[in-house]
Amino acid sequence: MDDLQFYPTPKELALRAWSLFKNKHFTRVLEPSAGNGDLADAHPWDNGRYYRGSHPVIDCCEIDVTKHATLRDKGYQVVGLDFLLFGNAAIYSHILLNPPFANGAAHVLKAYESMWDGEIVAIINADTIRNPFSRDRQMLVSLVEQFGSYEIIEGAFAVPDAERKTDVDVALKSEVMM
Repeated sequence: MDDLQFYPTPKELALRAWSLFKNKHFTRVLEPSAGNGDLADAHPWDNGRYYRGSHPVIDCCEIDVTKHATLRDKGYQVVGLDFLLFGNAAIYSHILLNPPFANGAAHVLKAYESMWDGEIVAIINADTIRNPFSRDRQMLVSLVEQFGSYEIIEGAFAVPDAERKTDVDVALKSEVMM
């Protein structure tokens, strides 16, 4: 489990991430590194506020094949394994991700590279933004400065309902791609 850095997104953080999308017209959403689908489960359309009738599609990538059955049972489509090897994401209106903390910059840059027109919200290790020592981190910080914003959240994975706790601070960031 530690090899894949599986830290399910706590409910409050997941709801907060979904709320950052400016465009609430979700047509097709991609959740890379979906795990058990905790981030996807917090989607806003169950409350009837955004949608009446059919719901948008949520597709998932998940490298751990033992989690695929859980994702499918929840109604999500598994469209890939390793997001870093995923093809074009131009069909998605929104990408919402909580990638492994160790390579969050690479995952968010992949989302930028793959998406044509839409929004990206990511939960990443705050040190990715605070300490841009690598080329990927520098590129990510530059993109955030141009197209988005972020907030640092302390203890987001240390809350009582976190399935796996860690004291890592996270940066919750959002960007609009056009």
